Amino acid sequence: MNNLLKAILFILPLHLLFIKIKNFLFDSGIAKPTKVDATVLSIGNISLGGTGKTPFTISLSNFLSTKGFSVGIVTRGYGRKNPSSSFLYNGQPWEECGDEVVVLKNNLKSSIPIYISRNKAGGAKALSDLGCNIVILDDAFQHRKLIRDIDIVLVSPDELKIKNQYIFPWGLLREPFSSLRRADIIITTKINLYNNVNILKGSLPLKTKFQDNLIGSKNAPKININAFSKSKNIMSICAIGKPKSFERSLSSLNIKTKKSLCYPDHFKFDDRSIKNIVSEVKKNKISSIICTEKDFVKLVSFEKKIGVPIYAIVLDYSLDNEIEDAILCRL
Repeated sequence: MNNLLKAILFILPLHLLFIKIKNFLFDSGIAKPTKVDATVLSIGNISLGGTGKTPFTISLSNFLSTKGFSVGIVTRGYGRKNPSSSFLYNGQPWEECGDEVVVLKNNLKSSIPIYISRNKAGGAKALSDLGCNIVILDDAFQHRKLIRDIDIVLVSPDELKIKNQYIFPWGLLREPFSSLRRADIIITTKINLYNNVNILKGSLPLKTKFQDNLIGSKNAPKININAFSKSKNIMSICAIGKPKSFERSLSSLNIKTKKSLCYPDHFKFDDRSIKNIVSEVKKNKISSIICTEKDFVKLVSFEKKIGVPIYAIVLDYSLDNEIEDAILCRL
């Protein structure tokens, strides 16, 4: 048995023990969470990502805003230069706020503020002080230091596979399935991207839908999905938690790729990685690149170096009536 495996076997029980102790302290009332002067909705999961938290945050925030609520969002801002800083988003570049924050802002109603902080209680209070009567916490199911009025948990079909129902590193989970007892609403996402998918019992189903038009870099001709799907020599690039989810999205849109490049989640493209992309473009005679919105934020500035148009598929940020009603009846 090598040293790495020994280390994993040692660390894993400690991780499970930490989860159980933390949840016991809050469940028993020994640990006291903070209350803010606003209705707090948490959007989270029990897995390592890829369930669609950011798109759902956008959809829910826009929906509640149309219902007359003053909505604000607290998000950690993964992948930013200074993760310990806290601030209200005001057009900062993605390097300072994180790639997902830019995606949020690009798709949210202009009236919705975004507070970037690891301290979710502090961020919620800051938004409450700004006049927000609804505060949405992006990725907060495990963050129990703040009282929330509605806990929404997203589960993708991947977590429903037996082989993945173990705590990381043995599976995809951040905490056990039993933790779902804390959730007020459970949603099984991306159900149309999988074959023979099972919906988690007691959960609400949510399909992944896309807008007709792609977004493109400065020199990219405008094009819709149907026309783009007829293109040849396409290369896909993604740096997300579950690359296969992006592959499923492209497949559902009949977009066939000649080459695919995958990078770690929130990857920061640099000269070395761009040089590799350029090499693959030339070697495979690539005519265009397709990526996620999150990766488009980071890749678009390299269009000139890469030498081909860069496009991204854009999600249709809307909720089903059943989910809207389930949330409204709890407010």
